[in-house]
Amino acid sequence: MSWNEQDEYTEAEASNGFAEATTAVALPTGVAQRIVAYAERTNKNAEEVKKEYLAYIAKEYGVNDISTETDEDILIDWAEQIFVQTRKQTGGSSNTSMWVGSFVGVADRKKDRLQNIVRSNVALYNKDPAEAIGLGRVGLFEKQGDVWAINNKDGLTALTNSSSEDPPHGIKNGDEWLCLVTRKGLPSPQTRMGRYAYFLGGEEKDFVSNNAVSLWKVDLTNENADMSLDIGRPCKISVVPPRENTTSEYFKTVLGTYDDFSPNYTDEFLPEQFRSLLKPANYWTMADHELFTPIDGLEEAFENKKERTEIGGRQVTYGPLVVTKGTVNRMSTEPRDSEYDPEGFNYNMTLSSTIVGDIDCWIAGAVGVMCDPFTSGWGDDAFDYAEKSTVYVFGRLGMKDRDGLLTPKISVMGIYADPRRCRKRATGGDTGTSQFE
Repeated sequence: MSWNEQDEYTEAEASNGFAEATTAVALPTGVAQRIVAYAERTNKNAEEVKKEYLAYIAKEYGVNDISTETDEDILIDWAEQIFVQTRKQTGGSSNTSMWVGSFVGVADRKKDRLQNIVRSNVALYNKDPAEAIGLGRVGLFEKQGDVWAINNKDGLTALTNSSSEDPPHGIKNGDEWLCLVTRKGLPSPQTRMGRYAYFLGGEEKDFVSNNAVSLWKVDLTNENADMSLDIGRPCKISVVPPRENTTSEYFKTVLGTYDDFSPNYTDEFLPEQFRSLLKPANYWTMADHELFTPIDGLEEAFENKKERTEIGGRQVTYGPLVVTKGTVNRMSTEPRDSEYDPEGFNYNMTLSSTIVGDIDCWIAGAVGVMCDPFTSGWGDDAFDYAEKSTVYVFGRLGMKDRDGLLTPKISVMGIYADPRRCRKRATGGDTGTSQFE
């Protein structure tokens, strides 16, 4: 996205609410310009951004009344501090679009998004080193005295890294060290761990005008792969849409992200009279996306939607992703060790209804780390819920053998606990053995 100073702050923007956001506190023009620019880049409301700025200077510099600060340059410098990193982080994000909806869950494991790229580039180098380097695919490390140098498409570039240690981001290839390279020919990380977060929604313009709702995989990478998410809470997210020419059905539903990815939790993308439709009790169960299956229909859903694939040379059957609703009959809120879960632990919950038996729900460790699965509500209104609460569960449907009978089970990726349907859990008190003495 590009802009210039003369169009950062216009009368049109003021008429859209920015005038009210600035005149009340008499922000200097330079600060106002930066607030508008930031709001445009992040698709936020200018009033919301103004509040972020005022909260920042109050916390960092103890200025609770901006009118007491007479140095306009300082106010502008403070605006630069809070807003400038967005320009850096989103510098390559002109290809992003705004998606709206809500997160319904997260995958249990992370995978290296660069694994196949490293493999193919090393294979190309082994086949034709000159071509691999000339295309800017890889660089070859060479020792140049006490430091490393990298042989890239532009020639030999000296680095500051000591040659007595392994080179930065080095990939061992026989007796040589290779690396992926940036556009400037410098070493680039060879791994980028990512986790998919499942998002129920669509591109804002289609969602609002056509009610286009489907399930997407948001690729959270690097530090964001473990970020906290509010499951079921309406939000807007800035993402990279799938490439139009992709041939893989799987990647047609993958949304990319940048390191500055941060959900903007709001329901203001819909007119006020329609926002109640975003409550998971309505939104997760609507027919448009076909995710919801009543708890007494899980077995039938598995039979009708199961798929087969080959893993390690053997055929494996797996069930569909579903949303269902049930009453918590039993749950374990403390993690239990699991050699099968990537986090090393998981949780257990049993859902029931008056018309079916118990449904075992295994909750991935990542859900516990990222999604507060045993908490109802958000922020100051959140509370821990108890058994006999009614919850909505998103996950992978499967079948298990119980006493010779096949019964449904769910590998849970997300839980939404509706405050109106949940009982508060009793907390506190003496939990030690001394209470029995």
